[in-house]
Amino acid sequence: MQLKKALLLAFAVLLVAPKAKAQLAEFDTSHTVFYEAPTKTHMFVYSPSADLQVTPWEWLSVRGGWTADVVSGASVAVKAGQAYAARHPGTDIVSTASVRDFRNSPHGGITLRKDTVAFSADYAYSTENDYRSNAIGVSARTDTYEHTSQFEIAYAHNWDSVCDRVQSQTNLDTPVFYRALESSTGCFTSAPLRTTDSIGIDSFQGSWTQAWTPVLSTQLVYTAQILNGFQANPYRAVVIAEGTEAQEHEPENRARQAVAVRANYFFKPIKAALHLGVRGYWDTWDIKSGTGDAELEKYLGEPFRVSARARVYKQSGALFWSDDYTGGNAPLGPRGQYWTGDRELSPFWSWLLGVRATFAVNPDKRILGVMSGFRARLTFDINNYSYDEYTLGGTSIGNAHAYIGSLDVTALF
Repeated sequence: MQLKKALLLAFAVLLVAPKAKAQLAEFDTSHTVFYEAPTKTHMFVYSPSADLQVTPWEWLSVRGGWTADVVSGASVAVKAGQAYAARHPGTDIVSTASVRDFRNSPHGGITLRKDTVAFSADYAYSTENDYRSNAIGVSARTDTYEHTSQFEIAYAHNWDSVCDRVQSQTNLDTPVFYRALESSTGCFTSAPLRTTDSIGIDSFQGSWTQAWTPVLSTQLVYTAQILNGFQANPYRAVVIAEGTEAQEHEPENRARQAVAVRANYFFKPIKAALHLGVRGYWDTWDIKSGTGDAELEKYLGEPFRVSARARVYKQSGALFWSDDYTGGNAPLGPRGQYWTGDRELSPFWSWLLGVRATFAVNPDKRILGVMSGFRARLTFDINNYSYDEYTLGGTSIGNAHAYIGSLDVTALF
């Protein structure tokens, strides 16, 4: 009996929140606000969601929900490096366009359980003004060694469609003459100037979670993804030669993988949990990155918990990334048959600082006569990005700042 209690405590530390009693239904709603203000652009995203899971029997759970993104802001239409800007001081090589979009994504799934094994299947459909996505996912999980070890494998596949501009018939095999998409007007209709490009995504994941002692647990996660299809931004144009702007052109194939290790330790005397993690990433576009994060969570009595966290991230640039494809800024000259204006493919680093407050209760008596449990979580993060090698029209954008706030409420019935 003492061993069983110790193992349950270890898994509670791993999952941050204490395990709740078996519930017939669980309703969760979250609301996240994201605001980013780099040079020349401002982006605001509001993301509401609602999810309901019902467990009529111990062996079956059925879930469904909805997620959305309401986007407004501006995007950069054309990118050129410092050398080109110096040679063409009167040229308007950078412009911004208004961005307004609404992503709507219903989803659902089921989980089947037998003893220590659980099988899950999920489906999600997502629609935007210029993007469509169908995704399925399956996973299997099992507990072993008296519930001290947990193993899980998962697979997902996406069938996505991207709106694009119809290019001139005489230039179909010459990307240097492709023109960028002006707007999403006419996308996914019979409009003569719009077409659709496809992208397929296969995702794999395996994880091993281990409770070593009543206060120490670890997790090892491996993820891999294979992408095939149109991966560029159809709206983004890049200056690739003197007086020549072309739609961003990226490879159609990309394979990426990552390994993450996490550790959790619970300090009994002060009722606090320390969470540490490292992650390494690499892909066939020659991007390599590393992430380190830490979080300290303090229990303030039975219902309250507060935490502070920090994260540092650094990556290299894609093999074909350049700040100036015109050849005038050696050694950052042309990089072959591909070109991009995506700052996320340039070398950069970032840091994040955040705080979170959680209120959770699982009383013996039902709340308001219906709820067996309740949780509310408030989170605020500041994310800073440093793009030291990325310029727009010869001007470095320096640091970009993002502010993220979220509220999550869960009710158990």
